[in-house]
Amino acid sequence: MEELINSIYEISLDMHLALKEEKSVKFEQLLDGRNSVMTKVQIFRADHPDHQYSLKDIQLLEDSRFLDQQMSVILQENLTVTQHSLNQIKQNKQVSKKYLPYIKQTNGVFLDSKK
Repeated sequence: MEELINSIYEISLDMHLALKEEKSVKFEQLLDGRNSVMTKVQIFRADHPDHQYSLKDIQLLEDSRFLDQQMSVILQENLTVTQHSLNQIKQNKQVSKKYLPYIKQTNGVFLDSKK
């Protein structure tokens, strides 16, 4: 069990570093890996309901939770920036669509193709 808890902590550290370095693909891979380790911990806990965590394990889990809170703040900021960018793109498309008919409109205009 101690190995699983250490693994969760190490993966959490790697996730935090990947998030700071803006390596989203690596972050997702680590997240999936950590999820599988957490599933193993849940299976172990179901098989051994009397198991007590050591003080070291409790501290590592607390540190992992603290890292998760930090990552949550970073992810929320990234989400806000992404939503702002998407709204800006949507607004630019709407403005472009409003001017597009005027570009195509040639009624009453003589266009000389020879110059």
